[in-house]
Amino acid sequence: MAGLLAFHAHPDDESISMGGTLAEYAAQGVRVTVVTATRGEAGEIHNRTDADEIRHRLGEIREVEERAACAALGVDDVVFLGYRDSGMLGTGDNGDSLAFWNADFMEAVGRLVRVIRARRPEVMTAYDPYGGYGHPDHIQTHRVGTAAYFGAADVGRFPLIEGEQPWQPARLFWATWSRERMRRVRRRLAQDLGAAVQAEEPEPSSGTLPTHITTHRDVRPWAKQKHAALLEHVTQFGPESWIRTMPEEQLLDFLGEEVFVRVFTTVGANAADPDLFAGI
Repeated sequence: MAGLLAFHAHPDDESISMGGTLAEYAAQGVRVTVVTATRGEAGEIHNRTDADEIRHRLGEIREVEERAACAALGVDDVVFLGYRDSGMLGTGDNGDSLAFWNADFMEAVGRLVRVIRARRPEVMTAYDPYGGYGHPDHIQTHRVGTAAYFGAADVGRFPLIEGEQPWQPARLFWATWSRERMRRVRRRLAQDLGAAVQAEEPEPSSGTLPTHITTHRDVRPWAKQKHAALLEHVTQFGPESWIRTMPEEQLLDFLGEEVFVRVFTTVGANAADPDLFAGI
């Protein structure tokens, strides 16, 4: 049975960036593993009247939310690497000694290597070099994920422990989104929802240029399942969030496309093929 390992930064990232893809492959019987670097301890807290009281255990709450979201996608193999959320760039959380951004790089890669060797997936995903929008943990997910993809086969840098065998996944993708599509969606949201959405343009480096995207996936058949998974992240989406306010037709259209950059493959196949497992 084929395996897919998706590496993400925080709870909810798995659903936002590739929830449709996870749901589709899980439904096909693929062994899907979601690995998350942190428990999102620095995230916002919505829909709770006791936000101040629960702040200290937000990571615990968000782990429960992620497991529920993954269950909604048909995924039951969820692994946490155990680092702390680094917060948005320029915030005090950046300086926490346990933050993923401050992790010893080789130690962090080694943690993910252990998971890759244990699960032995054929396909692995991480993030693009900017991490989509520049969050420190997303950038670190790119760095650690890409290095671990190759490191899982490198017994020199990452010696085998008892029972382990080296493993090289056949293919690595970076989960991303189209920079141009991001701009179009934000403009439309600003027009349709007014004050509920800020209309500013994304940072110039946010998302990926369309010419660099290799793989476009139509996941509209799984968009409602993806939406249900997003709603399991109760603390992260307030009453005015686009997840809750966007008209259904637009929401399903927005959630219905997921894009990737194919970075490396050991098996020849057309990079534009929407099947991440094509030729494997």
